[in-house]
Amino acid sequence: MTLVVASLPIRKEEDIQKIPNFYDADLIEIRLDYLGKLIPIEKLEKFKEKIIVTIRDPCEGGINPIEPKEKTEYLTKLNEKGFLYDVEARFAKMHNVPTRNKIVSVHYFDKVPSFEEVYEMIKDFIETSWLVKVAVIGKPGYKSLLSKILELEKVSVMPMGVNPLERIAFSILGSKLIYGHTGEETAKGQMHYKTVKQILSYLTSISISSPSILTG
Repeated sequence: MTLVVASLPIRKEEDIQKIPNFYDADLIEIRLDYLGKLIPIEKLEKFKEKIIVTIRDPCEGGINPIEPKEKTEYLTKLNEKGFLYDVEARFAKMHNVPTRNKIVSVHYFDKVPSFEEVYEMIKDFIETSWLVKVAVIGKPGYKSLLSKILELEKVSVMPMGVNPLERIAFSILGSKLIYGHTGEETAKGQMHYKTVKQILSYLTSISISSPSILTG
């Protein structure tokens, strides 16, 4: 089953009050890198069961930098309090960030890496993380790479800069999460999360009524 994630950029602290507007999504990703500072964790407590906290590094698509020591300490406290967060594999390795039952991600904006390169980056997280997320620019070879990654367990793959319907296609192939925007893209190739929900709901209804349509 693919979970729909509504990605919400947080530009000011008051934006966290918008979170309940998107409770019809399975999860809401709050992008704190848009704010450029970290919100006191106690202000996020009431949303804990619905949110993914992301502090994306600028080298992997983030907007504003957060000092690594501050980010590490914040993520460690989130872990202690049972929050779900998304941390870059590179950052987690470099700063020894807890990743058990979290999302560990890697992004390739300029090239399509080899499967071996991706696997070397994510292999230590596959068994213990909640899932591993791999995003790759839509250049020649990306479909084969993402399809091969989906042979692993507990993974989510995302093509970037291509027709948004391709994310739907990869969800059908087994990608565990699909991200949609809440009004503006936070990554190239996102549809509005409500549109994602509608398409997946329609495909599910087709599958139930005529299983052979999606299975061949």
